[in-house]
Amino acid sequence: MDLPIEIQDKFEKIDNQIEDCFENNNHSGIIELELQKWNLLPLPKEKYDESFFIAHSLANEYMEIQDHNNSKKWAEILFSCDLERLDDGEREFVAGKVHFAADNLERALEYFKRAYQKSEGRAFPDDNPAYLEFYNNPDQYIK
Repeated sequence: MDLPIEIQDKFEKIDNQIEDCFENNNHSGIIELELQKWNLLPLPKEKYDESFFIAHSLANEYMEIQDHNNSKKWAEILFSCDLERLDDGEREFVAGKVHFAADNLERALEYFKRAYQKSEGRAFPDDNPAYLEFYNNPDQYIK
């Protein structure tokens, strides 16, 4: 579902600030701004298309600063966001990354298996081969 135009305008201004934070590798700033966007979403927040992108960003940004509790929280929220969106394994891949970073390797493998199945492997980006390496060789990681 699309956002009302007045909220879209606010999001655009916040997105410009997020871009500045991204260029400066300011993860905490991105988190603060994404939370502002989340708070601007009308209820129920998860039905809006933008909810997916906000939750996705928050899961990743919290993972970057090694706040594993919050990264797992937002990875879980991501599963309820924009359910009309194509289910291509991206949610599971994000959850897998979050659990991998938190050293919850069994749980990460579960999510990566579902992501791989749903995406036929496309969910695994070439820029970080560690996730695919783990998926293909879990016994080398899980003892």
